[in-house]
Parts: sequence; structure tokens; C-alpha cells
Amino acid sequence: MKNALRLLALTALATVFALPAYAQDAAAAPAAAAPTGPCTEADAKAAVYKRFTDNFKGTPDQQKTAYESGREYLSKYGSCEAAGDKQIATYVQNWVGKYEKAVVEFNCTKAANENPSQAFEACRPLIAANPDNVKFHLALVGAGIKSNASGSKNLNAQAAAEARTALRLIEQGKTADTWAPFANQQDTTMGLRYYIAAWTYDSAPEGAVAELLKVAQSSSIFAKEPATFQLLGAAYYNGELKKLADEYKAKYEGKEETPESKALFDRINVVLDRVIDAYARAVALSNANPSKYGATTTALRPVLTNLYKQRHENSEAGLNELIASVLSKPLPLPGQEPAPTASPASSSGTNGTNGASPATAQPAAGATAKPASSTTNTTPAAKPAATTQRPPRF
Repeated sequence: MKNALRLLALTALATVFALPAYAQDAAAAPAAAAPTGPCTEADAKAAVYKRFTDNFKGTPDQQKTAYESGREYLSKYGSCEAAGDKQIATYVQNWVGKYEKAVVEFNCTKAANENPSQAFEACRPLIAANPDNVKFHLALVGAGIKSNASGSKNLNAQAAAEARTALRLIEQGKTADTWAPFANQQDTTMGLRYYIAAWTYDSAPEGAVAELLKVAQSSSIFAKEPATFQLLGAAYYNGELKKLADEYKAKYEGKEETPESKALFDRINVVLDRVIDAYARAVALSNANPSKYGATTTALRPVLTNLYKQRHENSEAGLNELIASVLSKPLPLPGQEPAPTASPASSSGTNGTNGASPATAQPAAGATAKPASSTTNTTPAAKPAATTQRPPRF
């Protein structure tokens, strides 16, 4: 917000500073005692007001001087009863109020851009006074993005709450004069959903899936990002798939197949197919732009291969064809999948359905998205970068 405080430079009040004169008829009445007090200090009062008018249209430093002078004027002369004094005091009070609001907004934006750890405290008064202002909530989302990109998760929960608030306000019809750190309203809406998922997929994976499915089916820039589908696959895996796999292991692992164990195993495979599809989309999008996403392909291809082989009798046959064609196919949605195909085979026949244990190769964690360089920038947030961390097993 370079020179942000210049916005407060208003047209000077065209008022001639004059003090009222009181004619006295010495012959008609005895002389009254001369009034005393600050309101009679014409020269001092005029000097404070002049210092205000000399600076209120200037640089930020000059406006700070004007603010201090305005506060001094109001403190000393704000209650003066003369008509001219009242008019000046009203004008000064109006300018001082606008300056104070601008300072709070400036400090909020500066903290969000330069020191995210202090942004939520710096922006608290602004949010309290303007709870329905989308732009101010987006500033804190930007702070969360910047903090997360630095490797810290300390602000994730707070930033996710701000993202939900901003999303709710937008859905209620609220708008903003700038959508930073996003490019426009559509990218803002889907970007908020993406970051809510990115900040909560490990603690609330089912909710993250719901958000990411909306992102993936949109026409926003986030629908074309490998990280969106990498995160979708990880959210499926950490949520629905892990829960089903844990249930299978507790109930059926190492036992003879039953109709119930086979039904549960088939449900696991349906979800695993969704995970594979999501990772295949991430790899396909990465392959389409190797100069930008070469590292993403390097990180994700082994994960996808491991999952695919687990699902297809330890074979990679058909994987390249899947990657080549997956973007032309509809995104599989929960509850709308075709009937499950044959379960992965094993010759032993001693480990549940066809001897296979469900889902033991965990996909890489969701990508950490990089933030826009400034919460006042109107360019899109930088594209999320895929993690290169090797996935753990559960």
C-alpha cells in the first residue's frame, strides 16, 4: 500500500479562521470580565490548526504530523462553542477518524505481507469493525499462505477459519475491490476451497475431499494444478481408505474369506481406484508442463506406480495408458463409481480376500502451496508445488 495514506488527503476546508467580536457599549453596561481559557487563545489555536492544514495533504510522515496536530486541536479546542470553532473541530475530527482507520488497515496489510505471525493480531481491530469485509479476511488468508509456504503450520487453523468466513461472505453476495492474493472472484472461491483442504486434509480429510471435488470440477486455475489432484488423492487415502483398511485389518486380516470380508475389500478397492485416478491426473498434468512440474512428476510417479501395482497384481501394465487418457475421462465421484473389478490376486489364499492386504502404500502428503508475494497483489497465487517427501506407511 505504497503511499496508502495519501488517500486521505482531502480538500482543505475553505474556512476563514476568525474569532467572534463582541461589541460592548461601555456607557450602557459595566465592563464584563474578559473570557479566559483555551478557546480565547487565538494565536495558539490558529497555529495548531495551521500545522494541521499544512501537512494533511502531504507525505505519510506529514500526515502523521497532521494527525498529531489534529488530536491536539481536538483535545484543546474541540469543545469551543463559537460557530467557527465547531466547524473546524468537526472537520478535523472527520479527517482524524479516517486517518486512524487507514492506519489500522495499513498495519494489517503490512503485517500480512511482511510478518504473517503478527497479522492476525494486527488485523483484529479491522476485522472486528468490518466483519463482512471480504478483502480483510482475504488478507489473513494470504498471511496463512505465506506462513505455510515458509514451512510453518502455526497459522493453518486460523487461516482456514478466515478462508471459510471469506467463502461464506462471497456466497452471500459480498464482493471486494480486490481479490488478492487471487486474480478474480472465481479463482478466489476455488482458491479458498483449495487452501481450506490443504490446511485441514490431515485432520479432516473427508471435508477436504468435499472441497477439492468442487475445485477439480471448476474452470479455475486450481482445477489445472497437479497439486489439487495430489491433495485429493492424499485426502481420500488419509480419510476413507485408511478407515476402511483399518476396519478390514481388525476384522478379517488373516482369516478365510466371507461375503462380508469380500464386500469390505471391494469397497476398499473402489476408494483405492479413486486415489489412483487422482494421482494419475496429477502426473498427467505435470507431464504436460515438464519445465514447470518436472519435480512433481519425479515425486509422484513412484507413488502412483506403487498404488497401481498393488491394485493390479503387482503389474504396471496399463499404467502409461491410464496416465495418457485420464484427463479425458470424467472425474470419479463417490457413490457414482462402476461396480468394482476383481480384487488384487494372491496365490496363497490365506490373507482375506484373495490373500491381499488392503492399502498399505500411503501416497505422498498433500502439496504445500506457495503464496502470492503480496496480499495486495492482484495476480494469481503462485501455483502449489508438489512435495518430494517419501511417503510413510501405515
